[in-house]
Amino acid sequence: MKHKYTTALAISATLLLAGCATRMSNDPTAPTGPPAATLRVKEFQASYYGSATTGKGTLHYHGQAQSFSIKSIGAGGTGAQKITAVGKVYHLNSLADFAGTYTGARSGLTLIEGKMHERLANGNGTVIYLTGETEGLSTSMGIDKIVITLD
Repeated sequence: MKHKYTTALAISATLLLAGCATRMSNDPTAPTGPPAATLRVKEFQASYYGSATTGKGTLHYHGQAQSFSIKSIGAGGTGAQKITAVGKVYHLNSLADFAGTYTGARSGLTLIEGKMHERLANGNGTVIYLTGETEGLSTSMGIDKIVITLD
């Protein structure tokens, strides 16, 4: 019985990670030029079918550093993880376009340590591509509504 559980967990992890990598590398809307800004973020995410995230970050835009806060709710996943990520921001015409509600899809698995990739977009046309490291114990597959506010 224990062997079947371990095998099922290994297969699930492989499929989750392959799906995440495939989705990000085949994104037809991925911008090709240089980003308008970059960012760093630290978040904590807890989930049990639904998910909640809170975090802080710094946006680097036009030579200035701007701090921001993140709060989100989503559907899908179980467990808890700490996320440390960097990102590239595209289609950012002004600092005011950065704040707002973003929609994103995520998938991944964290068994002590892991990787994450996520694409976020808001109603202003701003797109964020995040990549990072995760720590904890969590499965993650679902959608998020993320609210970013400038501090």
